[in-house]
This record gives sequence, structure tokens and C-alpha cells, in this order.
Amino acid sequence: MLPLSEIARVSATVDESWRSPVADEVAAAWGITPGDARWLRSSATHVFVVPADVDPRGVLFVRFVPASLRTVRDLEAPARLLAAWAEHGGTVAPVPSTAGRLVETVPTALGVMHATAVPAAPGEELELGDLTAPLAQSWGAALGRLHRDAPPLTAADEPPPLDLDSLGLDPVLQAAARAVLAEADRLDAPRGTLHGDLELDNLRWSDGRPTAFDADETRTGPFVQDIAAAVRDLVGETPGRVEHPALLAAFLTGYRGVRPLGYDEVAELELHSAAVAVRLLVSIAHLDADQVADEEQWSVDMRASLVEHRRRLRARVLAATVAA
Repeated sequence: MLPLSEIARVSATVDESWRSPVADEVAAAWGITPGDARWLRSSATHVFVVPADVDPRGVLFVRFVPASLRTVRDLEAPARLLAAWAEHGGTVAPVPSTAGRLVETVPTALGVMHATAVPAAPGEELELGDLTAPLAQSWGAALGRLHRDAPPLTAADEPPPLDLDSLGLDPVLQAAARAVLAEADRLDAPRGTLHGDLELDNLRWSDGRPTAFDADETRTGPFVQDIAAAVRDLVGETPGRVEHPALLAAFLTGYRGVRPLGYDEVAELELHSAAVAVRLLVSIAHLDADQVADEEQWSVDMRASLVEHRRRLRARVLAATVAA
């Protein structure tokens, strides 16, 4: 998650038609005409969309992040993995820049940015209420295929170690987070290259099949932990209870149709859900120190939403250690 102060910094450059001179500087590396990229959202990265009717390549999403916050590797490894997965049809393939690179480093009025671009995934986004058992099964199979087809990450591709020191202002949570991750490692579940965030909102659906369009959270880890990350909406917010058991069962059936998944792994889904929560907590650990001068209402609302999100994640981590 980008700091709110960084989101505010770029937001201040966006005009009434959602254009930004900073986005224009970045988009130029892909030969995109100034003014064609329009702000869509800012979360893990700043995302600007190029509408279908203004570029012969169709809809494009230009994504960028300050070099002060992310390294080139943080974008290069996911881009290469996305390209590898796209050969099997499970994801879109990144769009090379005019120089032929998947990731560009661009000087802008707000400093140096690392950037990448992807085309629109085919189809529509589904909400949880739209999901049926056959669609959940297809979703599970899609994650199984990503696990089956992913090349191993090199040591250079791996993200930096999780910074649990960032949770130091909450010693109880920090101790629980260490315990959760240690127990997840102790179980020694089958491991490989993970997508990291194959949730419904990171998919588009066409003819009952999903397509992913980013791999920002890729890393090596237990496959069941990737399942836990994907099915957070199916599991729900209450530790120890699954809110949509039939859909979760269908997801797991679809996954098992592609690659093995032991019942002992599924039995530890709660623990791995807590491990995912630890990672999410680290990603927003900067929230309290992330002050925004003359904070606008959108930032106030987003901060309040993140505080509530943090509360729920914390409860899941603590519940897992109590259960253990």
C-alpha cells in the first residue's frame, strides 16, 4: 500500500478530466500521447488507464511507483512472471515499452518512477454475490494452473524479508506475528512460486474463466498460503468460521483438479490465513506515521478504512496464536 502522503502527492497533479502531467511523463515511455492516460486509482501503485478509443493497442493500464519506495526488481520479477504465465493463458502479458523493456525508470516532476504497463484482461469483474460453485471451481483451477506452470524465482527475484520490526509499536501483535510465521514454516507444506493475491478483484472473467492482470505480490512460499490469500472473501472476517463453505469447497475442488492438495494442508488454512494477515499488516504498518498536511476527505476516509482493516487483521493473527 502506498503511503497516503504519496497518494496525495500524485492526486494533487490530477486535473478535472483525470489527467496528470506526471502520468504523461511516465506513459511517454510506451509511446502514449500526453493526455491519453487518465487516473484510475492509487493503492499498491498509481494506476492510469488509456481508453480503448485513443490507442491502437486497446485499453492499457500504466502503473508506476516512486523509486524511493520500490526497487526495479519489485516490478521486474512480477512482470517476467506475468509474461511466463501468459504463455499458458492464465494472465495478460505485460506491454513492452518503446525501448522493448517490461519496466521503465522515468524521471518526472515528482521524482524518479518505476513503471510498467499491461493490457486490459478480457471480460468483466465479478463481485462475491455473482460467484457460483462452477465459477468458484474455475477460480480454484486457475490458481492451480498458475502454481503448476510458474517458473521458480531466483534469489534476486525474491522480495526482501518481511519487516516484522515495523510492527514494533504493538508488541503483542509483533510477538503473535512471529509465532504465526514460525508455525507456518514448521509445517513445511509444499512450496513454490506464488501469485500472492489472486482475489476476485484481481481477476476478469470471460466465458466462465478468469484472467489475472498483475503479480505484484509474487514470492516463494507454501501453496496453501496462496490459496488462503485468494479466498479471503470466502473465508470471511470471523476467525474460526467460514462464511461461504460451499464456494470454498468448490474452489478447492477446482484446484485439486489441476495439482495435488493434501487434506492436511487444508486443515491448516486458518493458520495460513493468519500468515497472510501478518503480511498485510506489515504493508500498512506505516499508517500511523503517514501524516498528510491539510488532509482531504478522501484521505480521511481511506485512513479510517485502513484502521478498521488493520483491526480485523490483528484479530485474525491473535486468534491464530490463541488457537495454537
